[in-house]
Amino acid sequence: MNAKKKPKLLLLTLVHPDFLPPVYASAQTLRDLDYDVHILTFDSLVPSDELNIGNHIEIETLGKHHNVSIYTRLALRAKFAKRAAELVRENPVAVIAYCPFSFLTAVKFKKKVPVIYFAMEVADFATHSISRSPLSHLNRLLALKAVKNAHLVATPSVQRSAWLAGRCHLNFMPHTIFNTAYISAKTEVKNSQEVFKKLVPQHFLDKKIVLYTGNVNERLCVFELVKAFELLNDENCALIVTGIKDNKYCSEIKDFVEHSKNKNNIKLYPYVTRSEMLALQEHAHIGACLTREYDDIIVSKMIAPNKVGEYLDKGLFIVGVKSEYMNLFEYNGVAALADSPSPNDITLTLRKALDVTNTIDYRNKITYFVQNYFCMQHQLKPIIRFLALKSK
Repeated sequence: MNAKKKPKLLLLTLVHPDFLPPVYASAQTLRDLDYDVHILTFDSLVPSDELNIGNHIEIETLGKHHNVSIYTRLALRAKFAKRAAELVRENPVAVIAYCPFSFLTAVKFKKKVPVIYFAMEVADFATHSISRSPLSHLNRLLALKAVKNAHLVATPSVQRSAWLAGRCHLNFMPHTIFNTAYISAKTEVKNSQEVFKKLVPQHFLDKKIVLYTGNVNERLCVFELVKAFELLNDENCALIVTGIKDNKYCSEIKDFVEHSKNKNNIKLYPYVTRSEMLALQEHAHIGACLTREYDDIIVSKMIAPNKVGEYLDKGLFIVGVKSEYMNLFEYNGVAALADSPSPNDITLTLRKALDVTNTIDYRNKITYFVQNYFCMQHQLKPIIRFLALKSK
């Protein structure tokens, strides 16, 4: 007797899930509810490695979409649309799109299959942003005009949901689904201890590790973090930063570290593989998530960082800067927030965080918060309920 086929779900994203982890977390959560999940995307920015996300999740990549000509990019997007249409003919229960481009692809199938838009991006439509990436901004504008055609809309923060409702003149409030991790021991990196030992200097193994993963730029205050660590001047701590690129801002950070009295306790990496990043998170103690807000840049007021969910899932205590989004974590005792993104204020907050990590039960408090609220199994409930109603 043939086993009953699992219902299918199609997940679409221009950005590979390595750099948009909520796609992984959504897929794993939905897989556990007995769906077969197919993720259609483009190549990752980093080499692929053996990431254990479990069975019944297929990740299909269609080529290198970054650092290619506009003509290659357009050809790849046409290929993406064609492949998505083929997968829709396999009758998925729904299509979930995570970016403007993938949503514009998905909304063409709205008469055939329910379309969910989990909008992970916002755009300021500032002149300098548009000139840097006109194609992306065109897609963002078209996606805003098409939002009303989605069967369900969600964003990763209350601020973004409110912005989207106002910007698109919606008569409903989009759901808020925080950027959280999927919690399961089965997703741990294979031999993470060995991976960690290969990545870091030997003398890091016995230190309290402050970790920053993600983009490195002025808005994310990475230089301020490095300067704050220098002011901290604690031989029992080490700082690890990933995402260092070949640009002016990162060169200034590297030069500062080279002349730092604590340079032996600071390690700067370029982008690392997904498994390497998870191994670093697994063995760190404090996760840094520092974001600078600007009164005249609305987008800066609508942060929804992926890294907070990943840090908390690994039991890291958060160091951040006070904001509407981050206040939730300080209120729940899993973060310490600086009054400003200045090195002095961040140093004071690092000291508070280190004091917390010296207590016995701090990881228990983080685990409780994650398991009872800040995990994708809880946060994805609006989509889970929607799919359950559609399957009746």
